[in-house]
Order: sequence, then structure tokens, then C-alpha cells
Amino acid sequence: MNWLLPIRSFVILATILIANPISPWAQSTVSLTVQVIQASRVGNTIDPSLEKIRAQLKSLNYSSYRLVATHPLSTTIGTKQAVALPGGRMLDLYPYGLSGETIELLVTITDGSRRVLDTTFRLPNRGTILVGGPAHADGVLILAISGSF
Repeated sequence: MNWLLPIRSFVILATILIANPISPWAQSTVSLTVQVIQASRVGNTIDPSLEKIRAQLKSLNYSSYRLVATHPLSTTIGTKQAVALPGGRMLDLYPYGLSGETIELLVTITDGSRRVLDTTFRLPNRGTILVGGPAHADGVLILAISGSF
């Protein structure tokens, strides 16, 4: 019956691996930056700190852009990050995988118990995506999400 010990050990190890899969990206560090921007049709100015994304902003249907807040985040694949947004809303970012030179990112915005946005993006390394957010003051919030890994 000594042959049962290796089989029992294998079954225990297999059970642990199935219950807690090891992702090859689990230790990959991801740097994310969220810029919270108020976009408006009142005025005609672009905050100088938004110069890097000026061309992207110009493609939107607003005339004025003001940086409200910047949130730098450092995380790993599989770890959710939360950012408080104006108006009591929450932004959750969940990087869940790497595919070539892109990161797979789940993005949700909640307002209390109501989910306002629930989508996924493939964010290129050192790239920026713009997410149109909810109404705010005399315009809307725009979220510029950048990442490097």
C-alpha cells in the first residue's frame, strides 16, 4: 500500500492547483493612471496638463476640458483597484490579463447600487483610452485611463 502515498499527494496537489490556479501574469506589475476630466460646452479652454491627450479630446463634442483629479495606481494582474469619482460614484479597474502588447481591463462605474458602466477594454502598453462618464456640473466627466506594464 506504499503506492497510495504518491497518488494521494498528487490528488491533493491537483486539488490545490484547481482551486487556486496560478496565472503566469500574477506577478506582472501594471501602472495605471486615471485622469478625471470635466468636459463642457461652456467656454473654450483645455487644461494645459491635458496636452498629451489634446488630439483625443478634440475629437469629442465639447469645447472646454478641465482636469479634476489624477489617480496613479500600481497593481498586479488580477487585483481590482477602486477610484472615487465626483458625485459619489466609484470607478473599479480590474486588469485581468495580458495579451501581447495589450492589457485586458474590466472597467465599471457605479452610482450607489446602480451600475452605470460595465465594459472591457484592451489597453495598449503606454496607451490611453477615453471613457465617457456621467453628467457632472455643466457637462460630463471623461476618464482618461492610461497604462504601462
